[in-house]
Amino acid sequence: MRTKEREADASQEAFRRAIILREEGRFDEAEALLRDAVSRDAGNADLHNARGVMFAAMGRHLDALWCYRDAAACNPADPTIWTNLGNALTCLKHLRTAIGCHRRALSLARDDNALLHHNLGNALAEASDHSEALVALSRALEIEPSRHGARWDRARSYLYLGNYRQGFLDYEARTVTGQLPARELAGQAWDGRCYAGKRLVLVAEQGFGDVIWAARYLSRVKALGGELIVECPAELIPLLDALGVADRFIVRGASLPEGDFHCYFCSLPGLFTKDSSSIPNAPFVTAPVDRVRRFHELINRAPSRLKVGIVWSGSVTFKRNQERAQSLLKFFQAFAVPGVQLFSLQKGPPEQELRALPRGGPIFDLSPFIGDFADTAAALQHLDLIIMTDSAVAHLAGSMGKPVWLLLGHVAHWLWLLDRTDSPWYPSMRLFRPRGEGDWDHVFDAASAALMNVVENPVLV
Repeated sequence: MRTKEREADASQEAFRRAIILREEGRFDEAEALLRDAVSRDAGNADLHNARGVMFAAMGRHLDALWCYRDAAACNPADPTIWTNLGNALTCLKHLRTAIGCHRRALSLARDDNALLHHNLGNALAEASDHSEALVALSRALEIEPSRHGARWDRARSYLYLGNYRQGFLDYEARTVTGQLPARELAGQAWDGRCYAGKRLVLVAEQGFGDVIWAARYLSRVKALGGELIVECPAELIPLLDALGVADRFIVRGASLPEGDFHCYFCSLPGLFTKDSSSIPNAPFVTAPVDRVRRFHELINRAPSRLKVGIVWSGSVTFKRNQERAQSLLKFFQAFAVPGVQLFSLQKGPPEQELRALPRGGPIFDLSPFIGDFADTAAALQHLDLIIMTDSAVAHLAGSMGKPVWLLLGHVAHWLWLLDRTDSPWYPSMRLFRPRGEGDWDHVFDAASAALMNVVENPVLV
């Protein structure tokens, strides 16, 4: 009896210490501690489960899966274990099984638990079942109204379904979930009313593409009031300055001036767009004339060919970029067809893939001549078509009204809605979608066949 008590005490101590290490972000140490504890107390479900949590925190979801399964074998009646197992399966894209685990967790729970409904909603959303996801996420919020993460997740499901009125209302949850950096912002939050004689500061957020997407509202914002100060990534300032709307730009990250009102960039759609019929029409961006001239000779060296720009990756720092990006080799195989001159608009580390292609191949690298998005816009001005995976250049091309073919993965951004081949946000855009998870070959084959048709009949672009 004493031996069992000592083992139980040791397991409890290991569990307690692991929690402290986790709070300090020392996941490797916590997992090692729990691994040792499990070797001495293999029937302890809590230890297996906690070890899975550590693996999940490290992004090692397959290892977490095995720990959760061992935990469930030890204690099959614990709803926390089943929902953790469901979370691991969601990350591994075993979505139907994940949904089943979350439903089992709910059936085992003694009380209606907001976390369990939230986790189920996320799995349903990942499986593109957004109607059911809304049911689960709404239930989570009924139980726990302050669960802001569930409100943010519900926003995306509403937006996927094209319910902009409710979706953008929930989208504001990002300001309290920690997704936006904590900052001291001047004045009151702006609600879209007239601010004549006062100063409004627009605050940058999220990525380049998000800023370009929301820039369609700048002229409308300026028309409602007095001084408009726009915080913006430096790479976008020359492009947005050419719109002639803002009174002053502040480089993102610099100190913001005093103001009467402030508003985040991506809050603008929620103020002005309640349904797809109220989306401001593109194009709303033009390339600066002096930049356009610089690219004329570069791009028009192949006047007899269809000029096609390509981008195969977004920012490598974006955590889900690997789900959107594809290799340059796939673009080369699909689009280096007779009658086409390819131009690479790719920036960042993925540019290195160009070096692995055959010398003298049909891709002209424009990246050495592109310093910011105004340069990219100038290059786009001379191209007949842009084919790319989801990144900021797609928003830029769409905002200019240039023909752009967007190659999408199975779970695309909410902006592209569900099952559509067009976009109400960018009328010049065509969407190519897979038939299922990981079906990129179908996407490239469909776009390649479409490109060959355009070569034969350019008016189809």
